[in-house]
Formats: sequence, C-alpha cells, structure tokens
Amino acid sequence: MKRYRLLIMLGFITRCAVGQGSELAVHLYGMGALPTGDYGRDLADDSQMTRRSGFSIGRQIGLAATGFGLGAELVSPVGFRGLQWLFSVKGLCNGSKTEALQADFRKELGDSLALTLDYGQWVNLPVMTGFRYDYQFTAEFTLYSLLQAGINFSKMASRQASVDGLIVEDARFDFARDFGFEWGIGVLYNQRYNLGFRYLDLRHPRYEGRKKISETIFPEIVSRDVAILGEERSISMFVVTLGIQLFK
Repeated sequence: MKRYRLLIMLGFITRCAVGQGSELAVHLYGMGALPTGDYGRDLADDSQMTRRSGFSIGRQIGLAATGFGLGAELVSPVGFRGLQWLFSVKGLCNGSKTEALQADFRKELGDSLALTLDYGQWVNLPVMTGFRYDYQFTAEFTLYSLLQAGINFSKMASRQASVDGLIVEDARFDFARDFGFEWGIGVLYNQRYNLGFRYLDLRHPRYEGRKKISETIFPEIVSRDVAILGEERSISMFVVTLGIQLFK
C-alpha cells in the first residue's frame, strides 16, 4: 500500500506542477523489447521434472524472447526550463524460447518419448509517471533523459507440455501487479520525431493460476488440477522506442 500511496502523491505533485505550463504534447511510439537478467534466461540449474507436480522450469528463469510493444505518453512543461512531466501507458509482449529447456527435459525422459514444450506470450502493461529533462543543443536536435515509476500489470506466459501428442501439463496464469521503474535517454528531431533507449525494471511479481497434470507421465500426482500459488519471476528489459510527438 505504501508504494501505491507514493505513486498517487507523485502524480498529484506533478499534475499540480503541470498547471504552470501550457503546452501539452502526446508522444506515440512503437518498441522493441530485449529481455535482460533472469527474465531472458532459458535454463537454470534447478530445472527438473518432478513426479508429483509436473515440470519445474526453475526459480530464476523467465524464458522470455525478444518482443515488441506500443506506448503513449502525455508530456507537459512544469515551469522549469527543459523539465517535462510525463504520464505513460505501455503494452509489451514477449514470446517464449523453450529450445534449451526442452532439450534438458528430453534427456530426463529418454529417447523413447517425444516431448514438446509450447509456451505462450508474456504480457506487461506498465502505467507510470515521472519527469523528462530536455536539452536543445541545435535548432533541430534535442537530447533528453527521463525517469519514471509506477505500477506494472503483467501476465506470465502460459505453459503446455505434450508427450507423443498427449498434453501432460497445461499451466495458465492470472494477471499480477508490482511496482516498477523506467529510466532512459533519447533524441528529438524538430520536436517531433523521437528515438529513445530505455531500461525497464518491473521488479518481481508473484503469479497465481491453475495447472492441469496427467498421471500418464507423473504417476504420483495427488490431483490432476493443482493451484499455482505465488510463483515469483523477475522482469526487466532493454527497450528501443521510435515514435512521433504531436501537438507541440
């Protein structure tokens, strides 16, 4: 709760500051997203096949692949030369890379069984507010840096495993939320065309969901339908943005 109160206070303070300025701009952009850290790892030492609870991918991997996204920002001066207030909303999608994990699990199962992993898309929806500082070094080009904080709504990629065409595990996750940060640099051309380089640290959401397991491969399961309670994952990525700034 303290985190959300801090975000509300920051939004209130910055919105009050916006009243000192008069020029409101809208920045629309597309993004390429490169996972970093554990979010982009595809194999861990503790990845294993259990007899009672199905496939365990490991605690410190996200299996996230390079992704894409769209974003929109409100930009307004706050009464200090070069300082801008930001309010942003983004939608990011990252696929899953399963080749290394699939090969590892196939070793455990043996050559007699054909295992296929079919994992879905990661979804991240960060809503943030913060500041951007602009420095115009020529008539056409402006450099800027930014810092934002806010809440990220995310959904972990679904996980499905099949052996010889039979689905033996199917895991689905609900949306989770956590606090997050963004910082970056960029360049504006003619106060309109915007190229940026950013880093998103979206912390460690804890995901809940349901997992269905088959006793064909996991003979010691207690139930075919198992609740997933608090599966924590680290989310971070490097983002390249390309967009256009309107109305200013």
